[in-house]
Amino acid sequence: MPEPTLRARYSDQLVCVLSDAAAPLSTDLGEKRGWLLRADVPDIVQPFLTHSPDDDADLARYAGLDAAAAADLLDRLTPIQLEDRQNDGPTLGTLLLAAVAHPDDVEVHGYLIGPARRDERITAEGVDVYGAPDLDITPGHHADCQCDELWELVQHDLGIDDARCRPHEITPRINPWRPNEPCWSLWWD
Repeated sequence: MPEPTLRARYSDQLVCVLSDAAAPLSTDLGEKRGWLLRADVPDIVQPFLTHSPDDDADLARYAGLDAAAAADLLDRLTPIQLEDRQNDGPTLGTLLLAAVAHPDDVEVHGYLIGPARRDERITAEGVDVYGAPDLDITPGHHADCQCDELWELVQHDLGIDDARCRPHEITPRINPWRPNEPCWSLWWD
């Protein structure tokens, strides 16, 4: 049997919420529960899922969210929803705009929380930045580490400029959906 889609999972969650007389009908931010479904977010993010929720409290994780999906989300989400940020990281809106403006260089990764929880949301934890594979960046940031150069490129060239701090992790990687294309994964905790 195929795994249920994210829309199906979140639809089931919303039915449970709406059938529970004691359940609040608004999210923590005052949105009507089920807003992800009404904005078609599960359908947009489905092709990019890397982890489906195991239960109603679990997160759905996505990665490789591209310019087309980012543009769809920008069209469907409200300004308040686009202001979401993972702790001190950039806002969701800024990361989506960067993916649209730089389709060959930026992909977004993060997670969703469904309507079963009052903190229902889509969040971006970071980006994968292609196009600067020759920089020398190490986890220990040795004396010749070029993380300053990467951070300047991310802020000035890619427009990801509203983070409250540098990324907590900068990791080299090659994603399976873009083989032979090294990138830097920037992640905010």
